[in-house]
Formats: sequence, C-alpha cells, structure tokens
Amino acid sequence: MSTMTDLGLRARDRHHRRAPRTRLDRFPRDPIARWSMRVALMLPVLTVVLLSATTPALEGTSNQSLTAALVDIDWTRGDGQWLALLYPHVSILLAAANPFGMLGLGIMGAVASGFLLQKVAEIIAQRAIPRSTGIILTLALAANPLYLYFASENMPGFLAFTFFGLAMADLVRFVNWGSTESGFRAGLLLMLAAFSDPTGVLFAVVAILASPFLRHGRPAAPGLRAANMLVIGFPTAGAFTTIVLLNLAFFASPWPGGTSSGVGAYPVSFSDLMTLYTTPTGWLLAAPVVSAWLVALVVRRPLTIPVSALVFALINAALLLGVIHPGAAGVTFLLLTLLAITIIPAAKSTLSNVLVDLIAVLQLGIAWAVAFDRPIVRDWMTSLVEGAQRIVG
Repeated sequence: MSTMTDLGLRARDRHHRRAPRTRLDRFPRDPIARWSMRVALMLPVLTVVLLSATTPALEGTSNQSLTAALVDIDWTRGDGQWLALLYPHVSILLAAANPFGMLGLGIMGAVASGFLLQKVAEIIAQRAIPRSTGIILTLALAANPLYLYFASENMPGFLAFTFFGLAMADLVRFVNWGSTESGFRAGLLLMLAAFSDPTGVLFAVVAILASPFLRHGRPAAPGLRAANMLVIGFPTAGAFTTIVLLNLAFFASPWPGGTSSGVGAYPVSFSDLMTLYTTPTGWLLAAPVVSAWLVALVVRRPLTIPVSALVFALINAALLLGVIHPGAAGVTFLLLTLLAITIIPAAKSTLSNVLVDLIAVLQLGIAWAVAFDRPIVRDWMTSLVEGAQRIVG
C-alpha cells in the first residue's frame, strides 16, 4: 500500500513539475494565463474607445482618413493597378471587413494593444529585467495619453507599431540567442508593419539598422551583421520591389495613383520642421532621445546611443518625406521607449537599477508633457473628459 502511495505521489510530482524558464519561453507559459493577460491589457484602450464613441468624432485623425479612403475604393476592380492603390493593404483590408466604422477601428487598436503589451511583458521576463524596472518601463510606454491616443485613433499606425514590437522581440532572440526561426519571423512581421501603414516602412528601417548594434550570440564571422540585416529586411524589400517592378512592367509607373495614402502624402517642409524645435516646448521633441542616451550610459552600453540618434534622424526624415500622418502624435517617444525595452541590457547593480527606474519615471513625465503640447491630443483628452462628465452626470 505504501509503495502504491509513493508511486502516486511521484507521478503527481512529475505531472506538476515544470522545467526552468529559458530565454525562449513564452510568458506566461500557460496559454490560458497568456490569453487572460492579453484581454486584461487591452481593457484600458477598449474603455477609452467606448468612451470616445459617446463624443463627437475628432477631426484630422488617421482613423478618419482611413474611413474616408475606403469610400473612394472601387471594390468591383481586381487588376494590378488597383492592388497597388490598396496600400497600406493590411489596414485597408481589415478596415473594409470591419462593419462598425470608427468604433471598429478603435476596437482593433485595443486588441492590438493587448498583444503588444503582453509581448513587452514577455521581453522583460526573457531578458531577466528586474520586476520594478519592468513595471516602470511598461507604465512609461503605455500609461500615458500618447499611447492611448495612438492605439484608439490611429489603427493603421498602431498596427504597424504592434508588428514592429513583435518583430523586435524575435529580432533579439535571433541576434542575441541564435534562434534562426525567430529571425525569419521578425522579417515577416516587419513586412506586415510596412504594409499596415507608411510609418511601418520607418519602423522596418529602424529595426534593420538597429540589428548590428545588438550583442551577437553567435561566434564572430565576416559578414555576420550584414547577413542578419538581410534576413530581417528581405521580406519587406522583396515585397515592395515586386510591386514596383510589376507596376513598371504593366503601367510604366512605379506606384500608380500617386501617393494619397503612402510615402509623400503628408510632407513637412524643412523650415516648418526647424520651427518646431525653436518653440518654447520644442525640447520635448528631443527629450526621449536624451533619456535613451542616459539609460545607455547607466547600463554601460554606449553602443546603443547611435541607435537612438539614428532613430531620431529617421523620424525627422520621415516627416520631411511625408510618411507620418499629421494626426499622429508621440511616434518618437513610443518608438524610443519600446526600443529601450527590447535592446538595452538590464542593469548590473542596484544603483544602476534605481537610476534606470528614475529615468523611466522621467519618461512618463515627458510623455504627459508631450501629450499636452500636441493640440490634437489635447483636444482628444478634452473630449474624453467631457464625455465622462456626461456619463457620470
């Protein structure tokens, strides 16, 4: 009888025993817990979306432009030129399948937010970042009006941002830990980002150019960094090259129909861009970059400083080229904060952890300051407050 009891206890122990966590494990490892986390993390944005539905529609947002673009699409066509006119394809097709208009676009953003923040939590767990630092960094990324506005009012841009975040998680696995599967997946996710919004092209370029600055887990070899860049950049470059070559062959134009929804649609002149930096609050545009530099110095990883500087230069170039929708806000802040979470190594000492936490708290303050400095975000917050007051009575 005792022997049978011992065997039963051993079988139960084997059933409940879990292998030690590795860097490639999902977080949480239990699928039910993982999906529960995604649902819980999408609730804040979903609440904002439902509250926005009770207020007059905000003019000039990316979602409004997407809804207007759907009206002009001739869905009876199916030729090659028409396919090029559908860019950004992923967002256009999702919006066309959405029967709830602006509300549906906001709900899609909320769902994407759940997946993105769960992946951020997974990155923090895999990289063994201290829990306090991970929580503060996540709050700096998501607990601010810029993030909520981006997710609820700019579905194409936020979808591209979500694919970029998922790709960065796989990029770290690919470069740092040698997971080839993750490298191919990162490339496909960056392609989806580029076909979700023109800013996705910016995100893909950022990921490709940031990869050489990551710490490589494989033994050094000639051409290794270039090969990694090729792996993650090939799907995006290949897809766009195919479209351009087909259009040149059949329509003698690289991109028929102009740039009404793509690169060059919303150009900012150089003089207007320089004027932004000379305003009393112009320093807010560069504040996230300075914070990224401080974190890099604290964790003794100065090689990541060129990454943040490069990202800032690319964002300014994107503004000049008309890639960023005028209704977008906080792209610099959110992009640099997500990059800090994914590529900057964890601090090695208690003092360094405290300093990183303080910089993350500073980032949160910068996010709120930037939000109040952007007229469209300020108007959006005002409308939410008025809507909440009407509901409360």
